[in-house]
Amino acid sequence: MSSYGSARMIRMDVAELIRPPRRIKPSQAAAEFMKVVGGDGTVRDWSPDATPYMVEPLDCMGGRKYDAVIFVAPARTGKTQALVDGYIAYEVECDPSDGLVIQISEDKAREFSKKRVDRMLTHSPALAKRLSPRGHDNNVHDKIFRAGNYLGIKWPSKNVMASSDFKFVLITDFDRLAEDVGGEGDPFTLASKRTQTFGSTGMTLAESSPGREITDPNWRQPTDCPHMAPPTTGILDLYNRGDRRRWYWQCPQGQCREWFQPIQQNFNVASRAVFCPHCGCEVSQAEKKRLNMNGRWVPEGCSLTPDGEMLGTPKGGRIASFWMEGPAAGFQTWASLAEKLETATETYEVTRSEKALKTVTNVDWGLPYLPRAMLEDAARTNPADNAEDFERYIVPEQARFLTAAVDVQGGQNARFVVQVHAHGPDREEWLIDRYEIKESPREGLDGEPAPLDPASYPEDWDTITDKVVSATYRTHEDGQELRVRMTIVDSGGEDGVSENAYRWYLKCARNRLAHRVCLYKGASARNAPQIKESKVPSAAKAEVPLLICNPNLLKDAVTNAARRSDAGTSRLHFPRWLGAWFWDEWQAEIRQTDGRWKKVRKRNEALDLACMNRAASLKLGTAKIRWDKPPAWARPVLENSERISREERREMQSEQKPRKREKSGFKKSGGFKKAEFV
Repeated sequence: MSSYGSARMIRMDVAELIRPPRRIKPSQAAAEFMKVVGGDGTVRDWSPDATPYMVEPLDCMGGRKYDAVIFVAPARTGKTQALVDGYIAYEVECDPSDGLVIQISEDKAREFSKKRVDRMLTHSPALAKRLSPRGHDNNVHDKIFRAGNYLGIKWPSKNVMASSDFKFVLITDFDRLAEDVGGEGDPFTLASKRTQTFGSTGMTLAESSPGREITDPNWRQPTDCPHMAPPTTGILDLYNRGDRRRWYWQCPQGQCREWFQPIQQNFNVASRAVFCPHCGCEVSQAEKKRLNMNGRWVPEGCSLTPDGEMLGTPKGGRIASFWMEGPAAGFQTWASLAEKLETATETYEVTRSEKALKTVTNVDWGLPYLPRAMLEDAARTNPADNAEDFERYIVPEQARFLTAAVDVQGGQNARFVVQVHAHGPDREEWLIDRYEIKESPREGLDGEPAPLDPASYPEDWDTITDKVVSATYRTHEDGQELRVRMTIVDSGGEDGVSENAYRWYLKCARNRLAHRVCLYKGASARNAPQIKESKVPSAAKAEVPLLICNPNLLKDAVTNAARRSDAGTSRLHFPRWLGAWFWDEWQAEIRQTDGRWKKVRKRNEALDLACMNRAASLKLGTAKIRWDKPPAWARPVLENSERISREERREMQSEQKPRKREKSGFKKSGGFKKAEFV
């Protein structure tokens, strides 16, 4: 028998469909319409007074100024209650539209639906009226309302996050989600794609306490970016992409009244109290609620005057990002924070297990964790502190031979990066030169040297022969210089580099320079030997020797050598004339617990070139040299086969005809220039 809807129900459904949006802020809607159901079944109104720091992030989600809101905070801050529950209440009551909530797993999505969403909707009279009366419209993972709007409560999967459009997507506990969803990409990017159709009205939220480890133990807070989070993946990486707002309190001391952050750095664990870094006064737990009520979010680039006036220009963009730490959390006591940290630290000292310490740091304090092994490694001697006063271009008196390493950089800023090391007995080394080659022997369109292009032009590799292989460096013996004994060149890179590297080597071999050059390639296998010579075929149908090296073992060797503070076996000496740029490159990789090295900064040439120089010296057989009877090229300067007098070098240079600059493969044709293929 068919059932019929009542006229009253039909009127209600139609009214919902044509009901205009209510123009109020999300925080107002949450306070007016949302009920909070406690674990003990108690029901109360949501009030911004308990967590006043949640008002601004929630209201940013209701406007058109931002496409996304990122919120980083410890547990017990009320972040999910406000940003997820509160925003759902706002959308259901004030602006009905389709939305999606992403929990970390199917089980957690089911639990979230039953314990939070269902209870909120059932106990909030205004929201309960908006639910569809049809039983099949509401189940654990799907909620449909009278206005036809849909709310999904799901988990990260390829099907969920790579299909359908939603006006809003709310991701909870972001750092506990997989970093790649079904091979499609990270959850935030996929979620943002789902809201893109709605233009400026679309909203993506990601909220979480930090859960990923700091990737660079040598990172230091930039003075011009005091709100920047340390380098890490996950929620704090998203925070750094936004306008970076931090939570500030005003010092209650009448003579101070400066603004400061309630963070671990300003927390006294012994006295269980927050202190003002400007005047040193301690704030009691009893004052926390009042300080939070008067607290302010301050974006990167701005500051507050004692009168509360915001000065400066906020960091731009379409992402509003917020980060607060444990001391300001509305439902966390300072005594609890201190006790948890002390207990976790004691556990680590006894068991050497970092699990509890990491959990407390992430979940209670709202901070990313730096593994102790990395912390201890970073605390060890910094090679920059041991830099010495020796001259550039001058071979140290103790040195016996020279190697040069060439790294090939492609792209728009293509160049050869060269680093020259002097070597002495027992693998002692000195860095004596570092430079870049950016100009080609080809003539450019304007008559000036063409930019270097190692991937496209084999003749550009001749600059290595002219400027590196043929280079000499002055010694402490009057008028005497040393030739570079071995030049090692990276053979990898963008398409075309390897084949051009092989051509260059074969050309060197034809010119009887094979004993002075070798090609380098990093091994992919973890257990590969430190160096191993192999042969590879080339387009010229000739085999090319290739030095295949284990980069992890080489990096272990050179970083340990660089940390030595005393002269002698295996020490790598650095000069003071190296700039900060060099040390940024040197610290661009970190050693992980499994022995692999991981790149954490873009430029790492200093470390790579040091490894290549070490590989070149090993290829020369330095590990087996008897220094009481060294080969001719490793003897003291006046007995060294690589020695050349300054007069001889000048005479050789004058006899050599200067290399004629080759014209580029372009010529004029009418008013244009076209490629000339030969």
